[in-house]
Amino acid sequence: MARLTMQEFRTRFDEEVRKRRITWEVKGFYTADGRILPFGTDTKVLSTVFESLCAPVILDIAQEYGYEVSFAPQTVYPDFTLTAPGTTSNRIAIDVKTTYREGENGVFRFTLGSYTSFLRDGKKNILFPYSEYSEHWIIGFVYQRREDVASKVYGLAENPSEIVCPYYDVQYFIQEKHRIAGTSPGSGNTTNIGSFPTTSLKDLAEGIGPFAKSGKVAFEEFWRNYSKPAKRKPKT
Repeated sequence: MARLTMQEFRTRFDEEVRKRRITWEVKGFYTADGRILPFGTDTKVLSTVFESLCAPVILDIAQEYGYEVSFAPQTVYPDFTLTAPGTTSNRIAIDVKTTYREGENGVFRFTLGSYTSFLRDGKKNILFPYSEYSEHWIIGFVYQRREDVASKVYGLAENPSEIVCPYYDVQYFIQEKHRIAGTSPGSGNTTNIGSFPTTSLKDLAEGIGPFAKSGKVAFEEFWRNYSKPAKRKPKT
């Protein structure tokens, strides 16, 4: 069985997106009684939407290369685990991450998971032991929020094409996690790893972050030893 590389996965993923004509545009929740409820621009909700759209593509690529796919429950890393049959090593972690940007040239960044859980413990909040994963890939989505979208419920008589999608200009990239990681937390006082800030999706697609040259081991060492917010001394 040929081992799936990130470059091969990215190529096949792009091909399938074009083949299936996936636009990443979802306008709302469809209820059992036929209504459509727009869900706004909350990043957590849209992350679930994009993850759901990615799932059948990931499943088909994994099957093509002979991998089994495992799904993690919410709050457990990663979203998808690819495993070669008959082994518990060299697993591939695939995590879907989402963020938005303000305007075409706005700075944006991602949160890439906690640095105080499985990265240090090895088993906390992760589907399989961290030591069993050899690859950690991110499918990152960036979108812009559409303002002033009507907050209404659409019925069966509505024309679906007239329903306005609450977001637009969706772009994505696929890259190794350590190559897009930065050297500061993702937001505020959280214990989440942050990606390096940028205005260009190309920077993330090419993985030109501070650990790109030093590698995954340097990334893991840095974040395993990064102090929690409460332990960091305030600036004077």
